[in-house]
Amino acid sequence: MLNLRSSDIISDDHTSTAQNLINLLSSEKGELLGDPYFGVRLRRYIYDQNSPILEGNLIDELYTQIAAFMPQIKVERKNITIKRERGKLTAHIVATNMTDFTVNAYDIVLFSEDEKKLWLLKRIYKSQIRVIPI
Repeated sequence: MLNLRSSDIISDDHTSTAQNLINLLSSEKGELLGDPYFGVRLRRYIYDQNSPILEGNLIDELYTQIAAFMPQIKVERKNITIKRERGKLTAHIVATNMTDFTVNAYDIVLFSEDEKKLWLLKRIYKSQIRVIPI
């Protein structure tokens, strides 16, 4: 029998929401077997020519995926911005948490040149559990 106490709760709503958002934005479309529409086509935007139109398309993609797969937060398209720095692409998302109606800001690194090598090694050695440092 399952016996739950309030001390057994592992994380609060805000932490869970942040983790769900990171999971959604770091997944590629078609990666989840049960739902081929879950995820963002991030590789398509990262390795294409840099332009304001491409940035708008990426914001649209982020907005539609958050609206479709995360009912616990409400976000407007104007509250999603993309920051580009040297070798790093970050999404800044301001959303209303629908569980307690608080407004939260999320800064999520979508791509980092430093982590690209580690990501490639994880893909190559995905059958192994350990991560090989570079």
